[in-house]
Amino acid sequence: MSDKSIPDKPDKLDKFLEGKDITLNCLISDEEAIFDATVFNGSNNRVSTLANVIRNCRLDRFQNTDSSKLILYMNKAEADSVIILGLKNDKGAILSGTELIKHENTIFSYFNDQPQPKYQGEKGINVIVYPPTDN
Repeated sequence: MSDKSIPDKPDKLDKFLEGKDITLNCLISDEEAIFDATVFNGSNNRVSTLANVIRNCRLDRFQNTDSSKLILYMNKAEADSVIILGLKNDKGAILSGTELIKHENTIFSYFNDQPQPKYQGEKGINVIVYPPTDN
């Protein structure tokens, strides 16, 4: 006879949500300064929460911007210097080695742990933020 009162093993997402805050290094596409955005344990851990944190970190830029309008890309492979140079040449460029981060998904679906810098001596850009374009 099996005991139905024992809960199933927690999945990876549950373990992540229980565990810790996650801090991501962000770069706005038309700037060169990398800044930290921390999503605290206990939030809903959605990318939309990350977008709101980014907006609030940079109210000087995004005070009148709906955070849902920020376009976020995950840096999967490139060095900070390559990203900064690529965006310096074309601020709206979608760079190779990046992936669109969808607001409705969980942060865990893109970052399954606290990201570490890929290259020695660099901070390690995790997220590229594209401000909304005025049409």
